[in-house]
Amino acid sequence: MSVCYLNGEFLNLKDAKISPLDRGFLFGDSIYEVFAAYDKKAFRIEEHLDRFYINLKEIKLTVNISRQELKNIIELVIQKNDLSNQIIYLQISRGYEEIRNHVPDIKSESTIFICSFPLKNLPNHNSDKVKISLREDFRWGKSNIKSTSLLANVLYKIQGNEENLDEIILHDNGYITEGAVSNVFCVKNKKVLTPSLQNNILPGVTRSVIIDIVKKLNIPLAESRISVEDLKNADEVWITNTTKGILLVSEIDQIKVFREDMIFKEVQEKFIQETLA
Repeated sequence: MSVCYLNGEFLNLKDAKISPLDRGFLFGDSIYEVFAAYDKKAFRIEEHLDRFYINLKEIKLTVNISRQELKNIIELVIQKNDLSNQIIYLQISRGYEEIRNHVPDIKSESTIFICSFPLKNLPNHNSDKVKISLREDFRWGKSNIKSTSLLANVLYKIQGNEENLDEIILHDNGYITEGAVSNVFCVKNKKVLTPSLQNNILPGVTRSVIIDIVKKLNIPLAESRISVEDLKNADEVWITNTTKGILLVSEIDQIKVFREDMIFKEVQEKFIQETLA
């Protein structure tokens, strides 16, 4: 049985119900967060909550629950589920309204939903190398907001699945933004590069962890613009996200790009140590 939390109650996930007039359902008017729990301990929960509350503020969504209360509920969901390693999904929508209207009713109460899924891909030294493809970025201009309005990302992932790809990497005007569900890093001449947060990308928590690790290893790093050609000619290409950790890219558009993995291995080792701390 999977235990979730919904608006003040802990219940079996299959019994959780919301109104079809919930603004999260009708408009994607909601913010979500996904984070890992290793050995029943939430990984980087404070960083995830930092981003979550920034996103709530971005869409002017006020909730009647304190950060500490929300953190306590998340930890209870982790403990109530019989899994050592979990993916926790948190979503707060602007809530139910009697009449569908683009302009929200300020009196509406938020819908708060938290659930757990098995974490199937633990960070390890034998993780598979991944195949990616480059596509034009046609998403909206606020990709820094972790909104549930993810239709564009869904379309990219459907396309990738149909073409037996692990990820779609997006570019805008010839410059890399991010993956459909990941952040991007590359290495050239022993220097690590990743698109800056000014490039309409999500400030990934795993991205931030990897940046900290690279800096601690005294490896040169720059958050800067990366052209499509820069990525194709890189010595190493990595992708990162909460559910997969850090993965090495082996192919871009069916062309072998895997050349080195020396820095990747060093960073991966430190990341695995972080998850076990």
